[in-house]
Amino acid sequence: MKKLLLLIMFAGFTLNLAAQKVVTGKVTDEEQNPLAGVSVQVKGTSIGVFTDAQGDFRLQIPVDARILTFSFIGMKTQDIEIGSQTSFSIVMQVDVGLLEEVIVIGYGTVKKKDLTGAVSRIDANELATEATSNVTTMLRGAIPGLAVNLSTSAKGLSSSSDMLIRGETSLRANTNDQANANAPLIVVDGMIYYGDLADINPVDIETFDILKDASSAAIYGARATNGVILITTKKGLKGKPVINISTSTGLAFISHAHFEMMNGEQHIARRIAGFEQNERRQITIGPGYYNSYENLPAGVTLEQWKAYDGSTAATDLDEVWLSRIGFAPIEINNYKANRITDFKPYTWQKGLTQDYNLSLSGSSDAVSYYWSLGYTNNEGIRYNEEFSTIRTRINLDADVTKFLKVGLNAQMAFRDESPISPGTSLYNTPYSSMFQDDGETLELTPSGYINAPNFWLEMRFRDRYRKYNSLNSKIFATVSLPLGFSFTSEFIPRFNWNRDYNSFSSGHFLWALQGGRASRANTTVFEWQINNMLKWNKTFGEHAFDATFVQNAEKYNYWYDYMERQNFQPSDVLGYHRMQAATEDVSLTSNDETSTGDALLARLNYTFKSRYNLTGSFRRDGYSAFGQANPRANFWSVAGGWTISEEDFFNVGWIDQLKVRLSYGVNGNRGVGIYDALANLNSGKFLLIKGGVEQYVSQLYTSRMANANLKWERTSAYNAGLDFSTLKGRLRGTLEAYYSITKDLIIPRQLPNVTGYASVFSNMGQVNNKGFEFTLNTVNISTPDFTWSSDLAISHNSNKIVHLFGDYVIDEVTGKRKEVDDITNQWFIGHAVDEIWDYKSLGIWQVSETAQA
Repeated sequence: MKKLLLLIMFAGFTLNLAAQKVVTGKVTDEEQNPLAGVSVQVKGTSIGVFTDAQGDFRLQIPVDARILTFSFIGMKTQDIEIGSQTSFSIVMQVDVGLLEEVIVIGYGTVKKKDLTGAVSRIDANELATEATSNVTTMLRGAIPGLAVNLSTSAKGLSSSSDMLIRGETSLRANTNDQANANAPLIVVDGMIYYGDLADINPVDIETFDILKDASSAAIYGARATNGVILITTKKGLKGKPVINISTSTGLAFISHAHFEMMNGEQHIARRIAGFEQNERRQITIGPGYYNSYENLPAGVTLEQWKAYDGSTAATDLDEVWLSRIGFAPIEINNYKANRITDFKPYTWQKGLTQDYNLSLSGSSDAVSYYWSLGYTNNEGIRYNEEFSTIRTRINLDADVTKFLKVGLNAQMAFRDESPISPGTSLYNTPYSSMFQDDGETLELTPSGYINAPNFWLEMRFRDRYRKYNSLNSKIFATVSLPLGFSFTSEFIPRFNWNRDYNSFSSGHFLWALQGGRASRANTTVFEWQINNMLKWNKTFGEHAFDATFVQNAEKYNYWYDYMERQNFQPSDVLGYHRMQAATEDVSLTSNDETSTGDALLARLNYTFKSRYNLTGSFRRDGYSAFGQANPRANFWSVAGGWTISEEDFFNVGWIDQLKVRLSYGVNGNRGVGIYDALANLNSGKFLLIKGGVEQYVSQLYTSRMANANLKWERTSAYNAGLDFSTLKGRLRGTLEAYYSITKDLIIPRQLPNVTGYASVFSNMGQVNNKGFEFTLNTVNISTPDFTWSSDLAISHNSNKIVHLFGDYVIDEVTGKRKEVDDITNQWFIGHAVDEIWDYKSLGIWQVSETAQA
């Protein structure tokens, strides 16, 4: 039996040997140079080998193997049928896919190899390693020159004002994205986007293209001085319908190990230091005024210390001392009882984050479609903090005829930001009390201060309804015309409906004094844009032309209504649902705003022999917010590129691509409030006493001076770039250097009191901005089953205020003439825009040390 088993095993072994064969070969590039490290693999298996230094390989494969796959970085992957061959000679071809990649540049696209400006691209799937429901989180640290703020809220960042491209070029900032002078422009699928970034679902995004220099961004004119972030969302691909379902969950919490609060001793030391610095009674009254009676300075007796504030007869020395450093009675009692409250469990939480997404996409010969639906619910790190949203998108393209294409891009979002998180919790001290002595009843004012009520009472007795609905859409039609022309017309409407309702129940001890209070705020935004584009794309031999002409018009409408009432009768149980039950008005406010804009623009891209590139653009912008004398302005740019590696004289085999780029352009900035150029008319009442009779008289008065000459900020920007690729694409990189000058800054100029006005918006001042960026991408290992790549990004930016208002004085120290700084706004000539200065403190001297001081 043993001999039989041995015979069977031996037979099986010989059969296995018979099922193998050996193949050999050599792999070279198109110039017959041997390629080392080429992956040679039996397709669909793990059987493979790499070529040696001479490009040779030897591989034992199954006899039934059908295809060998040859792959190498920077080369096209080849599948070769084996058949009866046992020897192969393979010539690898350069993969120009990276250079042929199409980059979005605004109102059009361009091949990456033909770029003349500073544009960075990143595919969304490269950022998919981090589960996130927020667009800004995806971009943080992903692109050199793009700075993104950090937020720990459940919602995350939601405004373009939280991002900077190549630093600050203006002195004016505004929370309104349309008026923020340093915020980049956001464009989604060709739509200029002023909505909330939280309404964009990251799973819908295909690519980000960042336009950094004036040449690339000039096509957007006055909106694009601070760069442009172009977001392209997904479309359907040809083939059967594809359904994608994705879910993710996680936890958001603060690491207490790295977030320790002050203990009692540290808090007291901070209180003493604060009072010594600000109140300074230890100087005016006597040394050791804030010291504990157990730690008096040398030479100060206990009786002297007690007599500082007339406490000679006091027996409770702790109360005397703690009162001097601002302790409330409740804190004094806790100090005496050695009671310390840790407020972290009442302030922070471990939040659950949930994200669910569904998408359906596909394409036929005539129709491409993509639809998605997502639900996000994020709990924040602060107690009771929560954010939820439902987001849906549809992208639809249809070829109606051979010459007519129509499409729709629509995005809807429904956000709920109603839950209330702790507001005044950070005011509590270690000696505050969360509960009263029974351990169950909430303390009304944990720290003993009426302005810092228990935040848990607010969560219990305040009802908030805060919801935001938005619709961003684009409807377009494209007609293909003879001779390489095409015409596209786009209508882009945007709607926002925001509701913010609040009820402050009389169950709260503070709101009970008002008989309950409630408010309702309604905001509606309707904005539309129209773009009419004529494009021409034609190649004549070695000359390629791509021209774009655009006419743009826009209108923005904003409506806001607010009412607040108190003293509800007979009860405030219905709160904001029944405002008519209140008997007193607190506030009634309404505000309507409208602005309009238009533009004409042209751009020409010219390429000769696929190695010389020239780009020029011109745009004339109009915007109603500027003064009557300067409603319009012209902006332009020019850029050139030279691909040196395409020249006949360039014969460096290990360099695949070498290209230099230069650009110069002038962009504007319309970061100004809609009515900042106009006088502001206010109404009110003033007390008039006539004939001994008091009466209130209605009045109208101007509270702001108009400036009919207010004009656009102008930024002149230079950029130089170098693109390179070596070792068959294994090592790629970009080096950029830039410099910009911004003049005619829109800033509030302080006015003398005699004018009756505080300030007027004017054009003056200058800010210079410069920096460099370096990116390096390497592919360290690449096989069909495993890829290891590395990315390095380095950037540096600095800016300087060169001029402000043009007022000069004689410097008391140097005796030289110098321009006056703006202390009020913390703007200092020769220093950065966001630089903060304070007085230098040399120390504190006691009264007895007057001579030394």
